[in-house]
Amino acid sequence: MDKTRYIYDLINEASYYFLSRPRRFGKSLLLDTIAEAFYGNKELFKGLWIYGSDYAFPTHPVIRLDMGKASSDTPERLEESLMSVLSRQSKEEGFDLDDRIPSVFWGNLVEELNKNTGNGLWC
Repeated sequence: MDKTRYIYDLINEASYYFLSRPRRFGKSLLLDTIAEAFYGNKELFKGLWIYGSDYAFPTHPVIRLDMGKASSDTPERLEESLMSVLSRQSKEEGFDLDDRIPSVFWGNLVEELNKNTGNGLWC
């Protein structure tokens, strides 16, 4: 079933969304599909509703934070895990950020991505 109309609506009516569904309900697939739209991969959507819509498929940076293996035994371990994930994402994007405070690191990563892409980050 083509649900790209819902993706279009999510993108164009941007606000804050919290996806809360049971396991195995397609949250990751939905986010991967949105990421492909943000990467500008229009041809992947051929034959789907969004392909024929007015969505222009502009390229946006995508930040993927996989916290599946993050340790949350203590607040300190959670912070270390978060910094590890953020550092890995930063290196994959080609940035060498050295902040050790997660919120500062996050802000700098978003700022660098915005500078390098020109289209801004969709959050």
